[in-house]
Amino acid sequence: MRLVPLLAVAGIFLLFSGLSSNAAVVESFRLGGWNGSAFTDDQSGRFSTCVASASYKSGITLYVQVDTTYNWAIGFSAPHWNMKVGSDFPLQYRIDRGGWQSGVAKATSKDLARMEMPQGGYIITRFRRGRTLYVYDGANNYQFRLTGTSRLMARLAKCVERNTARYGAAPGMGDVAAAPAQGGLGNSAPANTTTPSTTTPSVAANDPQLAVEATQALFNLMGSAGLTGLKLIPDGQREENMNGLHAVAANGPRTLVAHIFPAGSYTSEEELMSLAVADSQKSCNQGSFSSGTERITEGGRELYTSYANCETGDHQLIERIAILKRNAGGVFVYGVADTYVGEGGGAPVSPPELTDPDFFAAAAGAAQ
Repeated sequence: MRLVPLLAVAGIFLLFSGLSSNAAVVESFRLGGWNGSAFTDDQSGRFSTCVASASYKSGITLYVQVDTTYNWAIGFSAPHWNMKVGSDFPLQYRIDRGGWQSGVAKATSKDLARMEMPQGGYIITRFRRGRTLYVYDGANNYQFRLTGTSRLMARLAKCVERNTARYGAAPGMGDVAAAPAQGGLGNSAPANTTTPSTTTPSVAANDPQLAVEATQALFNLMGSAGLTGLKLIPDGQREENMNGLHAVAANGPRTLVAHIFPAGSYTSEEELMSLAVADSQKSCNQGSFSSGTERITEGGRELYTSYANCETGDHQLIERIAILKRNAGGVFVYGVADTYVGEGGGAPVSPPELTDPDFFAAAAGAAQ
């Protein structure tokens, strides 16, 4: 079956699982080309899900859903599609030049299909920072410009947090059977935009155990490198593009991060590094940008390292990353971002010196 007969209608009705037939809209918002709503289940009165949509010139509407457990899904619809409700269809998808991923979409109405997305940081990071989503149904390719997805994912996470606090949480999408819901995302019609624009934070569930492990590793790194004066910044109080990372510490001109990608949550170290460097280049805007990667051995451990240097006028941002294997599976990713501002930009900003050898040695010793 092709994607065209498998996907669903944009507009007034959104048929996502986890919503009852009497789902009530309790919040609506607009963010760029995206229109979003939060829903409660009238049977229990509890918050159920947040959904946002954006329409494309192709006539297809793209939906993004986040539920009470921060699981997420995407949906596609078009008014001329006609498919068998309840049917499953295999899809291939990728973001930018990332590897192709396999998924299964379910027709939740004759014109709308919904595909649950994997948990973990890899795909959601690509989604919020990527430029284009490619979907292949076995015969046809579809492209969706990911305009504003960084801000969107942050807004959806806030929507879940706020409405869970207000109404309590209904079961997540993995805990309930699919049921058609009237009113969904479409009570306000989606914006007629060509490209909904990218950039920021992860709404993937932040595993508390991984956060504790990454925080300890970050403290180990700071201790080994002799770094003082950095304050641990909790999720929600950070710069927008750092929400969702397992551990972040900062002191003004310097920011340190530690994040764990468990086994199975990413395609390869090369792709993780490529994504990080590409994001740095994108953030550099009109500045002069340079970068490089290198594999080294430090303290008996192999590290995959990179640097990215962005200079704009008298402002300089240097970002360094180290990726290394985690004993329990997956990888640790450590990053340090240092900002320098010359006299022309006001008072000079200069973080304490942290040489590459010291950073890499500390990273190698911090991870377990």
